[in-house]
Amino acid sequence: MDEKSWNKITHDVHKRQAQVNIRLKKLHGDAIIPTYGSDGAACLDLYAIEDVIIRPGIVRYVRSGWAFGIPAGYEVNIMSRSGLACKKQVIVLNSPSIIDSDYRGEVYIYMKNISMDSVIIYKGNRYAQMSLRKTIHVEFDIVNELDETERGTGGFGSSGK
Repeated sequence: MDEKSWNKITHDVHKRQAQVNIRLKKLHGDAIIPTYGSDGAACLDLYAIEDVIIRPGIVRYVRSGWAFGIPAGYEVNIMSRSGLACKKQVIVLNSPSIIDSDYRGEVYIYMKNISMDSVIIYKGNRYAQMSLRKTIHVEFDIVNELDETERGTGGFGSSGK
């Protein structure tokens, strides 16, 4: 079997085994359903529903036009798209931005322009990427002592050069 056939088979199996549905509520007529950029993409791209000018050093929010119904036990992480970050120096400000499973408002992302030039994110352009992550709820145990480790209480920069 050649590599292309093997990749298609493994990708098809992965798609069947790892699918979780997110309910979408369309809040704007021009909203575009998030899409994968390729068969092997780990994240889905979000699309802008309006033109947004982001001046140097400024933070603006970019709207998706969607509200998500994320299943309990999951969260959506929103991150910068590598092309927008590298070529235009526009990044997701709080990356990853977390969309909790109980949030039902519009998904919009705060973007910061760290370049020296104004950048326009045009209506219909991909501006951020999202991934779905399983969450684990934590409970704390209050103790008098913690187990010893090689690092101990060494803080910033203590684990190497």
